[in-house]
Amino acid sequence: MNLNPQLISLNMNDQIFIILLVFSFISCSTPQPTAEISQGTLKGIYLKTVNNRQISAFLGIPYAKPPIGKYRFKESVPASAWIGVYNATSLPEDCIQYSHVTHATDKPVHGSEDCLYLNVYTPKLSSASSQAVPLDVLVFIHGGAFMYFTGSHYRPEYLLDKDVILVTLNYRLGALGFLSTEDSSLPGNNGMKDQSLALRWVKNNIASFGGNPNSITIAGLSAGGAGVHYHILSPLSQGLFNKAISLGGSALCPWTQVENARGKTMTLAAYLGCPTHDSAVTVKCLQKRPAKTIVTATKIFMPWMYNPYSPFGIVMEPPGPTAFISERPIDIILQGKAKDLPYMTTMNADEGLYPGAGNVNKGSEIEAIDTKWKEYLPFLLDYNYTAPAGQMDAISEKIWKFYLGNGHVNDAKQNNCLQMLGDRLFYAGLIKSTKLHAQLYKSPVYSYLFSHKGSRRLSDIFNMPYDVYDGTGHGDDVGYVVRAAYMPLEDNSTDMALSKRMVEYWVAFIKGLVKINSVFRWPTVKENLPNFGFLEIQNADAKNDIVRIESDYGNEIFWDSLNLNENIPNNNKDKEE
Repeated sequence: MNLNPQLISLNMNDQIFIILLVFSFISCSTPQPTAEISQGTLKGIYLKTVNNRQISAFLGIPYAKPPIGKYRFKESVPASAWIGVYNATSLPEDCIQYSHVTHATDKPVHGSEDCLYLNVYTPKLSSASSQAVPLDVLVFIHGGAFMYFTGSHYRPEYLLDKDVILVTLNYRLGALGFLSTEDSSLPGNNGMKDQSLALRWVKNNIASFGGNPNSITIAGLSAGGAGVHYHILSPLSQGLFNKAISLGGSALCPWTQVENARGKTMTLAAYLGCPTHDSAVTVKCLQKRPAKTIVTATKIFMPWMYNPYSPFGIVMEPPGPTAFISERPIDIILQGKAKDLPYMTTMNADEGLYPGAGNVNKGSEIEAIDTKWKEYLPFLLDYNYTAPAGQMDAISEKIWKFYLGNGHVNDAKQNNCLQMLGDRLFYAGLIKSTKLHAQLYKSPVYSYLFSHKGSRRLSDIFNMPYDVYDGTGHGDDVGYVVRAAYMPLEDNSTDMALSKRMVEYWVAFIKGLVKINSVFRWPTVKENLPNFGFLEIQNADAKNDIVRIESDYGNEIFWDSLNLNENIPNNNKDKEE
């Protein structure tokens, strides 16, 4: 993978450090805001939005006890109260992770196991006026394949020019968040249970920041977007939110649910010298291994580059009061058991640019795909466990022929390869879930496609050459609503003008007042079924927004025809890891 460590460092770690220096200056020059919550008193800092509005920020608030020692691999426990004033003035550490961004460098692991904290940004504290109307709340869940990234990358400077509160959070990642023995010793889904506990914290405490606990919208990108959809399906998150937004991910995307979870846990345990004959003994041994050692071992599940890039994910748990999910997502949706609430899904015009940018931008990796595609394709497209027995090669041949014909992955075909990635990993599953919710539930469902080619994009971190692949990739839309540390927009730019309009669209949905512009309204998905109707946002001029109606966007029909055994736990358990 063609990475630029200096660019990554500047966009993420150094940028956050600079932000903290600014925080310190502001904190010293003005009185600090305070808030009273159930755990005690918080002291925060003041920030400014892009339009110079003063807002209050409370950073690094603990919502759970540190998941270390005996709490590792256990369901998160609410954080304890404190005596005195809690200094909520600095961003928390990332959850320890084996990062897609840095895995090819000499330091692929960073972060801390003590990471279950959240950040609250508010334009109006409740103490400002006892008569103040409580504000709508947006809880944003970061993506990263359930493996990497952090909530602290997403910032309030754009969104909080409107009267909305933003909450971002961290949750356990990779093996430490999603390992499972598929029994009572380690049921799994602890990262999702962290999210659910954080949502409960928001529900119980957001009024102290001027928020309305009865108007909470959850949104997430990629794995965060899939996580949002899982919260719609999960009984554990019942009653904790009122609307939902999934950006580039849903529970029907193939990479969200892991197969052979127990086998992977035992493979990891054996690799780290732990016994595998008894689940309880295995878990106790893994609790004593250094966190960095466990996370570093992630590499054994990625036979080619960073693929499959979600070796750990969501599993079906035995039913019980603490189970996050116990049935297949498709069954929950079809049986009408999902939460019936306003739902918005979003896509970008060239979703396959991420993670594809890291593959097609390097000649040696293109050659590997071209010459060993039967070996690599199942991992790249995440069907290495879900292809029916004995049909793996036949399915690979069908996929290759559908997208690439009888040719090779040369320059003329690389865009076909990116389309294949986008369809399989994102479009087909997201569109299927969007249409099913629109068809089977009463609440309005909306969708948009973002095709604006901005000056900064998520694929920048892979040095993507725009003269070759000039597209709008996975996750590019989110940076126009919540300021992303890895793709900050330039002041007074066309991008900033579009950001203002994107914020207006999101806030309209959050407030239940969807009205796009004077030219036309935004139709619900239901209005155009069985076709898929969505708004396309092309650039900063609202007059160029169009409503598109497609019959098979993302080649959903082709992917359904392969009859992959998706979302079936323990499938092909006898298959070699």
